Amino acid sequence: MTQPQTSWPERYYEEFDPERRRGLLDEAMAAGEGAAAENEIRRRLWELRYVQPRKNAPLADRYIALWLTLDRWRKAGLAPRKARAARKELEKMAFLLHPEGDAGLVQPLLHSELTHAVRLYLTTCVQSNYGAMLMGMMRMKDEQIAGKAAKEVAEVTLTVPRWAGLDEAFAPLAPAARDAFALVFPAGAEALERAFAQHGQSAL
Repeated sequence: MTQPQTSWPERYYEEFDPERRRGLLDEAMAAGEGAAAENEIRRRLWELRYVQPRKNAPLADRYIALWLTLDRWRKAGLAPRKARAARKELEKMAFLLHPEGDAGLVQPLLHSELTHAVRLYLTTCVQSNYGAMLMGMMRMKDEQIAGKAAKEVAEVTLTVPRWAGLDEAFAPLAPAARDAFALVFPAGAEALERAFAQHGQSAL
């Protein structure tokens, strides 16, 4: 029996390829699926998120780039003497978390887009050598991978922005990362709660 097609906008957030996402969005807008105002914001978020760095190059994902930049500073050790340089770099990217428009409409859709981006990142990590140990000869247990990812989520979304003095500017990222983590690691709630508690926040 044929399975029913995923409804709009669920299928948009299940797709990870940027070009196919844009195709789904254009089709929905042309067919009048969903609220027109919400789809227009999705279009603007798509254009904010994906850019072509040079002619004929694949689209670059600026939300993934933002996460990787935060993670790079996390791995660099968060030395006080580096905080100013981190703030200068991250301030240039903070606009990605604050698109213009009616906050009542924009914020929920921004949350969905950020959740989608972090979910993509975490899914890619799980499918790669993220859980490798002993020079790739062994693999962590599932709960160990979840614990490692939970620690990264907490540190990237809380520790690094706080260290760089950008807590408020990066505030939209943590809730979205929590939701993305729950989708990728449905059995990892305890690990995430523990990681966030170490930073003075609840993961709930």
